[in-house]
Amino acid sequence: MQILQGTPLIVFSALCVLLALSCCANRCRLTLRRCRYLLLAIALVYGWATPGQYLWPSPWSPTIEGLAFGALQAVRLMGVLAALQLLLWRLSSAQIFSGLYALLRPFAYVGLNRQRWALRLSLTMRFSAEFLSQPEPLAWRTFAQRLAVAEQPCELQEVSILVESLSFFDLLLLIVLCMAALSTLLMLR
Repeated sequence: MQILQGTPLIVFSALCVLLALSCCANRCRLTLRRCRYLLLAIALVYGWATPGQYLWPSPWSPTIEGLAFGALQAVRLMGVLAALQLLLWRLSSAQIFSGLYALLRPFAYVGLNRQRWALRLSLTMRFSAEFLSQPEPLAWRTFAQRLAVAEQPCELQEVSILVESLSFFDLLLLIVLCMAALSTLLMLR
């Protein structure tokens, strides 16, 4: 998504959002509603921080180019959030960790400990799921209290990650994605 610009980005993001709204509407709406201020802040920061032609004649005016870049970044973020919601809707957490574990295999040759990384990710996802499962946003004080409780030492819990091998379709998709990334890098030269 990061390399898409203009119309392809808008079309792809719109398709992701529409697909997420049709498959997992509540999750997608909740995520987009919680990120509305972030999306607005991105558009405004780009608007006032990017040089270009002023929208109105004033030194405090946003630029047309900045607002356009900000809108594109907001659209990009909405597409990523919708795609993430589709992924979380379609796969269980065990399948996500198994897939990431398999994808991190090449990094084991350079010294990355896949087991430790997968364990940290699984714990982070489990604790963040508790916070994000609230239908209404938490007040800052309640959020801070819950974080303080989460940081307290607790009893040891066993965490297991089921590692599944990649299917033929998964390997084929991985090869296609690697070829697409390689061709994109070659075209950027």
